[in-house]
Amino acid sequence: MNRSALFLVLFGLIATPLAHADEPSVCKSVCTSEKEQCTVRARKLTELDKLPTPEEKNPFAQTAERAGQLPSVSGHATERLAAQRRNRERTDACDATYKRCTNSCAPIALGTEHAAAVN
Repeated sequence: MNRSALFLVLFGLIATPLAHADEPSVCKSVCTSEKEQCTVRARKLTELDKLPTPEEKNPFAQTAERAGQLPSVSGHATERLAAQRRNRERTDACDATYKRCTNSCAPIALGTEHAAAVN
């Protein structure tokens, strides 16, 4: 499993109890804030994916490229697709964490409404 995806999942599990608050609106705003932070981290990791590889920076690799020894266009396309997949996984992890967080807010909101209706 990718380290960044594991980090996002673990962070979501740690952050979920922090989202419990007395007010549902506060709980949801905490969830929204954490999703924004997660999205920013995911965007930064995606930018790192776009940086040239060490082989692309290496002058010897550039010489080998002229000789046709580096990955072909299909190799670059495969790497681009893998980067898109990693980006999608990061975004999905942020969305899943947000959903778990907001779902954890729902019982608090239902419990408060139910208590008000009973009284």
